[in-house]
Amino acid sequence: AFRGREPDENRYDIETGKLDSWSTRLSWNPTRQWALQASYGRIKSPEELHPESDLDRTTASAIYQTARTQTTLAWGRNTPRGGGHGHASNAYLLESSLRWSEHTFFARAEHAQKNELFPSDDPRAEETFPVGKLSLGYIYDFPSAHYKIGFGGLVSFYRLPAELKDVYGSPTSFMLFARIRIK
Repeated sequence: AFRGREPDENRYDIETGKLDSWSTRLSWNPTRQWALQASYGRIKSPEELHPESDLDRTTASAIYQTARTQTTLAWGRNTPRGGGHGHASNAYLLESSLRWSEHTFFARAEHAQKNELFPSDDPRAEETFPVGKLSLGYIYDFPSAHYKIGFGGLVSFYRLPAELKDVYGSPTSFMLFARIRIK
């Protein structure tokens, strides 16, 4: 059980409220390399802009991991209910990484149906649009006895339908980052 409403913009406080939502998950690891899961949840009023809309969320994923690689395939579906806002929407994800000594290369491809891209007074507010993203990245981890310090970067390319290009253009994003991992 949990509170369904997403947190507000003030990320420094603790959100309170009654536990009005629930979810359940089934996980199975048939071998050391495979991890499978499926989940279902009923979420009460998750969006502040549409407080009358409740949501059913279903997910499934499969992860395959070896000593040097990890690959995840995931799917999720949001289905509005009870005065719901919009239509059911799906999202898919495929990501993989290859670790070679101190070097890690990774890629992630996403495809989602989005219906929250415009404000409610825009005629396109209720439309669902297919949106795609491809991210490619690299991390170098400096060797250490007790922890790893890594520096990396990634670039992301987006695929938008023609109807969105006048608003969103053809975006590309870049990110540089550092991380510390305790062994």
